[in-house]
Amino acid sequence: MAADGRRFVGRTALVTGGSSGIGLATAHRLVREGAAVCIVGRDPAKLSDAVTALRVVAAKTAEAHGTAAAPVVGASVDVTDEESVRVAADAAAKLGRRLDLCVAAAGIDGAARNALDLGVEDFRTVLDVNVMGLFITARAAAARMAADGEGGAIVLVASVNGLVAEPEFADYNTSKGGAVMLARSLARDLATRGIRVNAVCPGYTRTPMTDAYLSDPETAATILGRIPLGRPADPAEIAAVVAFLCSDEASYMTGSTVVVDGGWLA
Repeated sequence: MAADGRRFVGRTALVTGGSSGIGLATAHRLVREGAAVCIVGRDPAKLSDAVTALRVVAAKTAEAHGTAAAPVVGASVDVTDEESVRVAADAAAKLGRRLDLCVAAAGIDGAARNALDLGVEDFRTVLDVNVMGLFITARAAAARMAADGEGGAIVLVASVNGLVAEPEFADYNTSKGGAVMLARSLARDLATRGIRVNAVCPGYTRTPMTDAYLSDPETAATILGRIPLGRPADPAEIAAVVAFLCSDEASYMTGSTVVVDGGWLA
C-alpha cells in the first residue's frame, strides 16, 4: 500500500451496483484512496444520494491531503443494456486520463423457490443481470483499458453460491457460478492486453439484498449458525478485498476466485 493509504490517486474507476451494498462500499473505499469514480445504479434517487455522499468523502479526503477532490459522477443504467453501459464506461474514462479500474457489483437475488416451481423467465432474468450484465460491463471496460495498451484491473462480484449450491436458489447459484467462470475466462483472454480479471465470492453480507433474511430471527439464526465467525460481513470488509484486487499489490493475480465468507466454506 502507498505510504499514505492512497493507492488509486490519478486513477479512474467504473463501479456498477454502486448505489448500495457492496458496490457502494467499494466506491467509498476507492474514493477514500484517491480514485475518480463513476457509479452505476438503476434507481435515480438512490444513485443521487450515493453520489452526494461520495462527493463528501472525496472532499474530506482531499482536504486532509491538501489536494483537489477527485470527481464522482453517477449514471442511471440497466447493466443489461450494452449501449448504456458503453456510455457509462466512456463517462468514467473522461473523469481522468483513462479508465483504469472496473468493479462489476450489480446483481439481483434469486426467487427462493424450488427448481420445479421456478419459472423459466424468472431464471432467465437472474442470469441476464448476474452474468450477462457482468459480461457487458467487463467487456466495455476492457475495450477502453486495452485501447492505449496500459491495461487495467477488473473485479467481478460473485458469491459463495457460485462455489456451493444453496437449496431453492438454482437461479442465483447458477448465475454466480457463471460469474466465477466468466472471470476466469476473461482473465485468460485479456492477460496479453495487460488486463487482470478476478472474482470475489462474498458470504452473507449486510446489504439491502440480505436484509429480509437477516431480519427474520429464525432465518438469521440458521444462517449465522453456519458461519464460523458467527456474523455476517459488513460491506466495507468485502470492499477492502475488492480494493486490494484492483491495486498494484495484486499485480500477479488474475483469474483468481477470492472467498470472503467468515469461514462458511471452510
